[in-house]
Amino acid sequence: MKKTLIVILTFLIITILFGCQNETSVLTIMTPAGSPALSQLYVQEDSEHYTVDVINGSDPLLAAFASGSHDVIFAPTNLGAKLYNSGTEYQFAGTVTWGNYYLVAKGQTVFDLESLTDKTILAFGKNQTSDIILQYILAENDIEVIFAEPYADSTADTLSRFIADNSLIILIAEPSLSVLASRVEGLQIIDLQNEYEELTGADSYPQAGVFVKTSLDKAVVQTFLSALSLSVVTVNANLGEAADLAVNFGYGFTKEVLLSAIPNSHLNYVSALNSKTALEAYFTMILQYNGNLIGNKLPDDDFYFKP
Repeated sequence: MKKTLIVILTFLIITILFGCQNETSVLTIMTPAGSPALSQLYVQEDSEHYTVDVINGSDPLLAAFASGSHDVIFAPTNLGAKLYNSGTEYQFAGTVTWGNYYLVAKGQTVFDLESLTDKTILAFGKNQTSDIILQYILAENDIEVIFAEPYADSTADTLSRFIADNSLIILIAEPSLSVLASRVEGLQIIDLQNEYEELTGADSYPQAGVFVKTSLDKAVVQTFLSALSLSVVTVNANLGEAADLAVNFGYGFTKEVLLSAIPNSHLNYVSALNSKTALEAYFTMILQYNGNLIGNKLPDDDFYFKP
């Protein structure tokens, strides 16, 4: 009887310990600095359940996808598709950023798409998504421009070069646009998301999303996605509080910049399946210009996380 009781008690203790471990398990998350990071601010605040690494550049993202080092990775949607097509074990779980590219000038008599004909533009990311979005919009509007060579390395690079020479016309993204606006007055801005909508009828393009390991339990993923969805809603509804969070997390931007950058980042969580139509239209456009950016084919249905 005593032995039976000991066995039962041992089983109960093990069950409780494993139950506690499951309840307190921590998802590891990687996100690039900028708009994707802003989308998950309130997820990052929940340090009991989530550990978030905020990184710069694409190299850490590539390494994370290859090694499986993180449960969740925020990344450009085309990068996630390309790596999925090459065999990585991550699925697309939803879109968080719906475009944040802008053209900026100062002192132009008129500054709209038509006025760009034969002008020189300093862009960044040659043959990458930023470049292709701009090239697509210009081509569809029959506008020929001159692209400055070499391209800038990044949106931060176009920012610094514009500060040094306000006569430039540059391609820039948030939050760099808001940083620039805080330093230079009288900016003229063309919102490329509006131009994309004019051409396609779609609100914008699914620029960045969230990718999850295929080995994760679906219930765990669903819990995370619910938290992410709530985070995006809360960030958009409480700009001051969200900006304070980002400052406290050391994102490297002032509160003033973040108050402007968050609305201009077009943050909106849309699930994988509800993003599919917009994503395939976006990927089809990319295929026309540089199919290598998505692995030269549309990802199959297993690319999309299904609850």
